[in-house]
Amino acid sequence: MPAPHAASGGDAPPAPRLFVVLLGGRHARANTEVHDVVFAVAPEIGAAHAQLRRQWFGAPEGLHIDAWMAVDGVEDRQVRLLPEPPPADAPRLYFANLGGYQAGVFGEDHRYLLVVAHDLAEAKRKALRQAAADWVQPHRDALFEVDACLPLGPIGGLHVHLPRGPHAGIESQSAYIVLS
Repeated sequence: MPAPHAASGGDAPPAPRLFVVLLGGRHARANTEVHDVVFAVAPEIGAAHAQLRRQWFGAPEGLHIDAWMAVDGVEDRQVRLLPEPPPADAPRLYFANLGGYQAGVFGEDHRYLLVVAHDLAEAKRKALRQAAADWVQPHRDALFEVDACLPLGPIGGLHVHLPRGPHAGIESQSAYIVLS
């Protein structure tokens, strides 16, 4: 059986996929490399480069991808991208940026999660629960919080629909890919 995002016909274009991308680069007022997470819709990551460049707030020189996720499904839901919005009472896909501090370590650690929820409060609860289960057990004095939690959509003119069903999950890659 082909992957859920694969084209089904010989001439049919591949279905659009949702990408969550960690961009890195320079900004005129920053002393170090800065990062942002953006969202794109494309059949494969290489086809998303122009969208990613348009979303970057910093200098175009040195812009690169540090990591990306191709999202086919989350929890028990498929992720499908369609031109029409989902029903108002449908669950939504949320992106959560969790930040944490480890005792004796300089800097903030981040984890990026996708959760399905009906509202922001539920999304934050689910993200914190998932982070507690997924992260290596923190020291007693480590602090972890939801820094940001955003509902996704529309992206590239398409809306996220979340029908129940089997899916291929989330493909994650950490890779340095130059965009400038």
